[in-house]
Amino acid sequence: MNENLKNFGINSQNIVINFKTNWIPVTIVFLSLLILLLVIRIILRKVKKVIDDKIPDNKTEIKKKSFTFTNVAGNLIIVFITLAAILIISQQLGINLIPVLTGAGILGIVIGFGAQNLIKDIINGMFILFEQWFQINDIIAVGDKAGVVEKFNLRVTVIRDLNGKVHYIPNGQINILSNLSQEWANAVVDIGVHYKENTDKVIKVLEEIFDDLVNDVKYKDLILERPEILGDNGVDDLSNSSVIFKIICKVKPSNQWTIERQLRKKIKDKFDEAGIEIPYPSRNIYIKDNNDTI
Repeated sequence: MNENLKNFGINSQNIVINFKTNWIPVTIVFLSLLILLLVIRIILRKVKKVIDDKIPDNKTEIKKKSFTFTNVAGNLIIVFITLAAILIISQQLGINLIPVLTGAGILGIVIGFGAQNLIKDIINGMFILFEQWFQINDIIAVGDKAGVVEKFNLRVTVIRDLNGKVHYIPNGQINILSNLSQEWANAVVDIGVHYKENTDKVIKVLEEIFDDLVNDVKYKDLILERPEILGDNGVDDLSNSSVIFKIICKVKPSNQWTIERQLRKKIKDKFDEAGIEIPYPSRNIYIKDNNDTI
């Protein structure tokens, strides 16, 4: 072990001697690093709070981009400061890192333990950042994982799903990504009615529901375009047990699920009032009595 270290100009005895001689500057650099990291974390929290307070909610894209840039910039600053501290401390201890980093043996070990994947993660992270695939607080799907982007840096993307599980996804593994909340989204609801119902009556009641929704003070600001029945008030499908209408509504990003749920609730309540039947699976069972005579 000592022979291998000496091959790279590292002498453990000299390191101990240099530490005893320069322990004060080494300690100062180390403590300074810890303090700077703490200060940067505090500043990042303050900046995010200012962004959240100063940028209005109707400019969600600007807010998300600001969060993302702040997060990435903060992580880069932390990396550079940490590397600078390592270089300063190594110099104080008499360690020349250049032959260590360029030595074929150590370099081969580093590459063998994942440097290639790390480089791939960083390069892909740069493409994601510059091409703006998503921002902090966007809702994305990567493979079978979907959720809200909580953190992003050049190496990893962190999302939290609906159940609260946190998923850490290396950027190099992100090949196909779906953004469910970029700029705008569609709330889509399929509603089935019984074949006996008059389609014109159903459409009239649905139009009343659309008016109620866009005039609801709680939800009207989330809606970008009035809901409509897809196909110019046409029928989407004639299924086995129902006539299907597909409703679509353009909304602000991340609000499609709220509007879908409110549409379903209003449709159920209004259909009950209007006497329009929403079919549900049913089964008739006939029991043969062998004692019956004809």
